Amino acid sequence: MTHEANIVINGSPVVIAAGDQPAMILNGRTYVPLRVISEHLGIRVQWLPATKQVVIATANNLSSSLPERSEKPRDIQIVIDGKVLQVSPELGQPFITAMNRTVVPLRVVGEALGCEVSWQQSSRTVEIKTKPSTPEPPGQPPADSTPKSSPADLSLLQELAGYKTNLRLVDKTVINSEELLKMDPASFSPEQMQLFRQYRDQLSKYDAKIKLPGGTVINTADLTIMGSSVATADQLRAWIAAETPRIRAKMEQQLKRKFIPIPDLAELYIKIGAEYGVRGDLAFAQAAKETHYWQFTGDVQPWQNNFCGLWATGSPCTGQESLNGADPTQVRFEPGVHGAIFVTPEAGVEAHIQHLYAYATKDPLPPGKVLIDPRFTLVNRGIAPTWQKLNARWAVPGTTYGQSIIHDYWKPALAK
Repeated sequence: MTHEANIVINGSPVVIAAGDQPAMILNGRTYVPLRVISEHLGIRVQWLPATKQVVIATANNLSSSLPERSEKPRDIQIVIDGKVLQVSPELGQPFITAMNRTVVPLRVVGEALGCEVSWQQSSRTVEIKTKPSTPEPPGQPPADSTPKSSPADLSLLQELAGYKTNLRLVDKTVINSEELLKMDPASFSPEQMQLFRQYRDQLSKYDAKIKLPGGTVINTADLTIMGSSVATADQLRAWIAAETPRIRAKMEQQLKRKFIPIPDLAELYIKIGAEYGVRGDLAFAQAAKETHYWQFTGDVQPWQNNFCGLWATGSPCTGQESLNGADPTQVRFEPGVHGAIFVTPEAGVEAHIQHLYAYATKDPLPPGKVLIDPRFTLVNRGIAPTWQKLNARWAVPGTTYGQSIIHDYWKPALAK
């Protein structure tokens, strides 16, 4: 449901003509038509329909070149001074309204342009304040142009470092946030700092600690993939039983799809996880997340026994994919099918455990074990010993991937 919103820029209300596209609130985010930005923030804005690009140029960057796009892009891209603004889906994405107007998430764009953006709930008003430029006094030499790190930016990096979690940078590289303690905010681009602010907002939704049965409190950043299960199979079953009515209602009423009975895999995950030294209870929680509680709302189908999306890359398989040493009696590919196909649920669970094992350790498979995971040898072995280090690696960008497995899925099971 959408609601209209009021906008005040530098103390002056923004008036949008009757019949034109108003500012609106959708899913808790305020969206504005491009004209609001161009007319009231004093910058040039252009809409390029062929490439679906919103091009924003500040006064000092009117000649910036544009990044190339594919011939038929599906999403709308925001470009500020020649650089793509990375916008998390959780913070809103630009789109074209029913009135054929392109609207953009105001807070994301406003903050990227150096504005202060605040929200007044009582009046449904977004207040924007632009930062005034400060000219040099006459006769004075130019100020040092070396970028300065503001206290707020330093605090931001320190806060992110405390999460000890993987982050995907604008240039697609991955760092652990602890590394930010050794870095100068001035070394990052405005786009990267804006992305860091988005990451901070996403990560702040999750506690950095979790209380285990018995009262022990641990840091989620220290929760390893290797180790003993904490939840029992009975606890996992009880958790799934408690979630089933909600999932059934969502499938049948909201998604208009038939509810798929949830298979009893708890014992398998606990047992096979223990054989590899992997926390089977958390692997079970990850499977619940990946399969949407075994409703398979993505590309993978239930009959594939593929509980973690192995080889589901967004494109259907050709059937000629290499098994990379995996047992051909346990796993196969078929043309037109998304992801690997495992012969039994047991094989699918073991392949999932093996894939986690590949991320968590450089050790060979336990004695007597046969390779079932066709992507085992493709993993940079030992790159993610903890669940939070799966972020930006198992899932992309996956900023809160490990946190979600722990807090949204595993934690409720522990309470059963």
